[in-house]
Amino acid sequence: MALVQNKLILWTGRKHSGKTTSAGNLARVARDEGFNVAGLLAPSVYRNGKLIGFDALDLGSKKRARLAEGKTNGNETEQFTFTTAGVKLGSTALSPASTRSADLIIVDEFGPLEICSKGWRRNVDSLLSSSEALVLLVVRRELTDCVRQLYATIPSQQLLATEPQSIDKVITVLRNRRNFHHQQQQNRDGMTVTGEEPPCLLSKTETAVKLDGMLMIGSAGTNLGKTELACALIKKFSKAREIVGIKVTTIKAKDGRCPRGGQGCGVCSSLDGNFTITEETESNSKKDTARLLAAGASRVLWLRVLKTYLKEGLNALLDIIGPDAISICESNSLRQVVEPGLFLMVKGRNSKVWKGSAQKVRKYADRIVVAGACGFDFDTDQIKLSPAPIRREPVLNRCGRKWTMPIKATAIIMAGGDSRRMGADKSMLPIEGRPMIKRICEQLQDTFDQILISTNEADKYAFLGLAIIPDRIRGQGPLMGIASALEASASELNFVVACDIPHIDMSLVRKVLAEVEGFDAVIPTTSDEKYEPLFAVYRKSALEAVNEVLDAGGRKISDVFARCRVKYIELEAGQLTNLNTMAEYEEFRKKFGVREINGS
Repeated sequence: MALVQNKLILWTGRKHSGKTTSAGNLARVARDEGFNVAGLLAPSVYRNGKLIGFDALDLGSKKRARLAEGKTNGNETEQFTFTTAGVKLGSTALSPASTRSADLIIVDEFGPLEICSKGWRRNVDSLLSSSEALVLLVVRRELTDCVRQLYATIPSQQLLATEPQSIDKVITVLRNRRNFHHQQQQNRDGMTVTGEEPPCLLSKTETAVKLDGMLMIGSAGTNLGKTELACALIKKFSKAREIVGIKVTTIKAKDGRCPRGGQGCGVCSSLDGNFTITEETESNSKKDTARLLAAGASRVLWLRVLKTYLKEGLNALLDIIGPDAISICESNSLRQVVEPGLFLMVKGRNSKVWKGSAQKVRKYADRIVVAGACGFDFDTDQIKLSPAPIRREPVLNRCGRKWTMPIKATAIIMAGGDSRRMGADKSMLPIEGRPMIKRICEQLQDTFDQILISTNEADKYAFLGLAIIPDRIRGQGPLMGIASALEASASELNFVVACDIPHIDMSLVRKVLAEVEGFDAVIPTTSDEKYEPLFAVYRKSALEAVNEVLDAGGRKISDVFARCRVKYIELEAGQLTNLNTMAEYEEFRKKFGVREINGS
């Protein structure tokens, strides 16, 4: 519970390093998680590339006023003067009335004035002594020791604002605090909260079984409409082909007690062995399995399984239905051992707390479907059954069909590099009998409304039959390619990918796309803190920042990040494979059985 007790976060970094921008990104992520955010941001104000002042932004009311005005001396801005309107707005944003219901209070920034008992010092002292919220102070790196000494008696944590993982760390603190207070309340009400989560079901060397023909539906809680959505999809697709319905119930232990409380239904206590599979034969009852059968499923199977035996239960299930079955499955926990063609999760419109099994797999969801009184915020026509991609790697599913869900977005394939490290045009290297760029297009075509090729060699890529977007000014690197393609794109959302990634993890692509709400870009990072800007999502709104960097003579894609709202997500080891050298290409083709090397 150590993290739960944290009361204070010091959000640090160098001057003008993006501390305010990252604090704003944190506020948006926290709100998306259902947390109430209050406090104050002080974003810089520029004119013609020069800093002219700072604004005060009330995170609660969203009101904004100029906080400080600067006087210009030649090319430099100095001698900032605070405005009455800005100071008043800031004081209001940090007042007890404005922060009363907050889970997170941001104070931007806590500087020399506050250390000298001026500025927002009185407000911060009051918040730390009386508020239940987590308080985050934006502090310049050179002042952190002074601030830590000032609040030495308050449990605190120091985080680097520019570190991609810092936002996730604050969210973890907020979750722990919420769970702690929730448990305290439950205990006061005489209830027991276990907080139990499913164990890790795969070893570090194992991967989830790929089942392209399975559409899996999970849920944030009970009675939210998971079965209703499954029935709607079965009715739609069973007219043209056989659909197997599957329900999975995971059980903690065979101890005769119901994990949901009360006497229970006997499902858990009646389990014989580590798992049991039964087939539904009646379609007239109100049971979930009966409803699936009544909706048109060719057969419905119910897997009841101990959580630690999910893999064994899955294998037994596949022995019954065959590896080529097209299925719709209700489960959260099964997502830990299966990578389905599509994974949807249902949540209530006002749901803020997710049950343990849902929290464990929420990050894998291709789409969060919101259920309300008028139905779902989702049209089942968005779901398609498309031909599955040809795979060389071992895969259980051989049905030739894959569940897909096209996204209103554009994929931009960057094919403008000179392949110096490869020693050959890597975009045209054969992968399974076709040029690598062709294979990439095939993987993206069922997901994106539009695919653009960013290159200055239109003739070379004419065989793809796709729109070719040349750089508006040549010789300025991939950043100019991104700018030109964003201008030509018909979509607000754009997935930019390099032409040297032969296998694209579409569940990862959907994850990156799902994180873009409230941001101009989502940039994956690796464990060694390297950016992956060519496997990233950019909104059209990022184009302004891209053009600013280009106009200033910049060429680095990372220079754009400080000028717009960016969310960073860390990649797991092995999630992304780039082929930059011939040795890497040879290793890839050996691993996946690719034998071609001199043509298709």
